[in-house]
Amino acid sequence: EDLIAPTCRLPSVTCLNGSVVTDAEREDAERFFIRYHLDHSEEELPHRYHCLVTKYGKLAPLAEIDLRPRCHAKVEVRYEDKVEQVSIRLDQTVAGLKKQLRTVVQLPTSNMRLYYIDKGSAFGPDELKYSTRALHSYSIQDGDEILVVPKTK
Repeated sequence: EDLIAPTCRLPSVTCLNGSVVTDAEREDAERFFIRYHLDHSEEELPHRYHCLVTKYGKLAPLAEIDLRPRCHAKVEVRYEDKVEQVSIRLDQTVAGLKKQLRTVVQLPTSNMRLYYIDKGSAFGPDELKYSTRALHSYSIQDGDEILVVPKTK
């Protein structure tokens, strides 16, 4: 706010810290100033706030977007004729998933082949063959499927 405040509080400022204040920077600063004061009571609002609201109107708060990768997904694990809902950690590796699924499908990890079926994709199953690959790299979503197939000798 320290650099933005002079730009929007003092509309005649044309140069700040040795740089020319562009129209786009001024507008961004003024809009920020309005949003910064959204939660303040009417008595706390500076006069400049009202001038800027006259210019831009009442602004809605900016949307908060979380870009962190998802940590869990609820998937359907299919094995033979059984289907089970399983919550999996997406920060684990394919090897970690195999360990998790040992009790679900009653197979040793060395005898498991896993396939990921993306419900939203037209492409076929994707084999999870790299044991050190993290599951989040497959973009697994809630409702997708993991197909477990025993290895044939």
